Amino acid sequence: MKKLLTLVAVLGLSTQVYATPIDLSNWTETPGGDWLLAADGSGVFQADNGQATFFLSEDNYINREFSGTFGVETSSDDDFIGFVFGYNNSNDYLLFDWKQGWHSSAESGFTLSQISGTNVDLWGHSGSDLTVLASDYTTRDSFKGWLDNTSYNFTLGFTDSNIRIDIDGNTIFDVDGSFNEGKFGFYNYSQSHVRYSGFEETLSETVPEPSTLAIFALGVMGLAARRFKK
Repeated sequence: MKKLLTLVAVLGLSTQVYATPIDLSNWTETPGGDWLLAADGSGVFQADNGQATFFLSEDNYINREFSGTFGVETSSDDDFIGFVFGYNNSNDYLLFDWKQGWHSSAESGFTLSQISGTNVDLWGHSGSDLTVLASDYTTRDSFKGWLDNTSYNFTLGFTDSNIRIDIDGNTIFDVDGSFNEGKFGFYNYSQSHVRYSGFEETLSETVPEPSTLAIFALGVMGLAARRFKK
């Protein structure tokens, strides 16, 4: 009977979660920035105020959660920091960016975009090949930009049907759709002194329904219990 109970308990497990630190040592940078890797591979510092630039993972990901800290370590400038994911090439990716101040058609606040071609203006979030999936911008009553010399806790949940982004435990975006796997990485545009560190990836494996074997085992256990009572 004890063995049967153990079997049912094992079969009934529906979720297993694995969290592992991300080593950035084999990541690659695109032109436009100066990405300085920490000696132990646990973080990276982007030093230049230049064109849009990415620091990209070696592997493709989907159905993952990423978490870590990031922030701007200067009071100079007020432009874009953020993350790229589902990246397959420069014409196919998803982008979450965060701007401190308004400047020349670029809004202060958060934008989630999908890029699907070359006709793209990342500064103004425009062009026929850029689709804004969600946005949350500064208003007269609510400032949405990042703060100088401040580190933020970031979490991205990225599945084939949902994107969820949290900062310091507050949900910024929760967007349903159909999404493909791709590289994960960091993003800067016209903003220097940005640090990303301590990132982890979590894989969540969920079995939505009990297996046939588990149901059968429960039935056998019920019959055994009835016989034991007799």
